Amino acid sequence: MKTLSLLTAGLPLLLCQTLPAQNPAKPPASGTKPAAAAAAPAPAPAPAAAPAQALPGLNNLTDAQRQALVAGMGEVATYIRGVRNLEALEKLNDMETSVGPNHYIENLRGAVYTKMRDFKKARGHFQRALELSKGLALESFHPRFNLAELDFVEAGQATTKLREATPPVTTLPEALVKQWDVARDAFQNLLKDPGKAGTSSDSLLNFKILICQLQMKKEAEGEVIMTTFDQYDAESPAYYFANAVKCFIKDDKEGANEWLESARKIYPKEINEVFNDSLVEMGWLETLQ
Repeated sequence: MKTLSLLTAGLPLLLCQTLPAQNPAKPPASGTKPAAAAAAPAPAPAPAAAPAQALPGLNNLTDAQRQALVAGMGEVATYIRGVRNLEALEKLNDMETSVGPNHYIENLRGAVYTKMRDFKKARGHFQRALELSKGLALESFHPRFNLAELDFVEAGQATTKLREATPPVTTLPEALVKQWDVARDAFQNLLKDPGKAGTSSDSLLNFKILICQLQMKKEAEGEVIMTTFDQYDAESPAYYFANAVKCFIKDDKEGANEWLESARKIYPKEINEVFNDSLVEMGWLETLQ
């Protein structure tokens, strides 16, 4: 897989060729549950950080400053994964004092505030990251993705509250359908974004579009998206997660968990987490697994 760095929903995630999947099993017959997957792969090595000199938009920094920024971003990523949000913000403040404002710091600040569920602040920092990365196609893709992700998360939160209400609300109000429509359009635009790194992110974007379509009860459009996923894709678990989503929509948690367990046995944890995150935001999973 081509390297693709996405700062999604508060987590810096690196999908790269150092994280191979097992060979996917033969697909189950129509209407059946997924067969047991092969043994879990050995732990994958941690992906190497990009060389500091290769990071765009840092031409005004010295080599020492660039190296410090890269090291700091790794430290912040560790804090975010450990839900040490205040420490992450303190570290980002220290980094900005040392190297000045830049899109990497602002994008990570937005990620932290997303984790803290302060979406208003998160949106402001992603917008600032977008301004600071103007003219850098790949780098400006990241905050655009994160802004779309905020639309997705906010719609998911509102939908989960209605689903968990007593009695549960099964028909979404028009305003909430519009929220899902906005999120879907944003992800569809990202599929054509000039900063998108080839086609390596398409399965994730289409996965999120699928969720949007199904939340709006657009099953026919969802089936069109399903045809873009391949069970034999060695790089992406989208096929398994998409089938899990279809089960969750029908409140078939057992069926959904079977699909997810198959994905966990085939693909490295680091890749599955990218897709797990959307399920958590929808209230279908309690935590990242």
